[in-house]
Amino acid sequence: MTTPAPELFDVDACRLVETLAAQRPVVLRGHVGHWPAVAMARQSPEALCRYLLRFDKGAACDTVLMPPQEKGRLFYSPDMRGFNFVRGKRTVAAVLEQVARYSQFPAAPAVAMQSALLDECLPGFAQENRAPLVDRLGDPGIAPRLWLGNEVVTPAHFDESHNLACVVSGRRRFTLFPPAQVANLYLGPLDFAPTPTPISLVSFRAPDFERFPRFREALRHAIVAELEPGDALYIPSLWWHHVESIGVLNTMVNYWWTAPAAGGLTKAGVLAQAMETP
Repeated sequence: MTTPAPELFDVDACRLVETLAAQRPVVLRGHVGHWPAVAMARQSPEALCRYLLRFDKGAACDTVLMPPQEKGRLFYSPDMRGFNFVRGKRTVAAVLEQVARYSQFPAAPAVAMQSALLDECLPGFAQENRAPLVDRLGDPGIAPRLWLGNEVVTPAHFDESHNLACVVSGRRRFTLFPPAQVANLYLGPLDFAPTPTPISLVSFRAPDFERFPRFREALRHAIVAELEPGDALYIPSLWWHHVESIGVLNTMVNYWWTAPAAGGLTKAGVLAQAMETP
């Protein structure tokens, strides 16, 4: 019911910029395979941890923690008045220690540092690990961010910016939908969500088609991208994406940049479609 995302191999950064102008998701196989961090990840989780700790200067960044029964899925509390996780501040060293400790649990809590500015949490990392596409864009305002933890599921949501997601360790599975599928994704409260934009209420691992019948139609338009270490994924602005991190230690770096969305679409326009859906 889903379609694999198109893939590009060994495309130079100049041609990539032209390709991305079409504003369709595309997997860039091996785009950051040259990164020292990826080389360490391919050796072992321990080797990557040692590499990351070289840059850790003790800055604490936003981290989410979830009990084992949530199975890593960021979501609402049962009464929809809160969330099923807590936020705190952790250093990279603390998150890595928790990931290592939880890896021994038969049913592990989930822990994830999310959207942490690399220059704050791991100063110097970005200079050693550069994405050719981002360098080609030439925008000094594009600030790389770190996503680090164990197995976490982020429900389908969208970003207002264009996104390049680069996998360092573990695997990432992205399920993407065009903006127009908003009516078939069954959004939660528009002004109260665990992500900066509204999320889909559908559990992708076990969809309840009786409760969410239109989700079958959404799946007809879904694009799935499976990323390994060294791979990157371009996600156009306003495209819905459900993200699963898979493996003991998951590390990703992403870059957001601002540019008009295809067809002049805006966040307000997408959410207006959701409000018009019965």
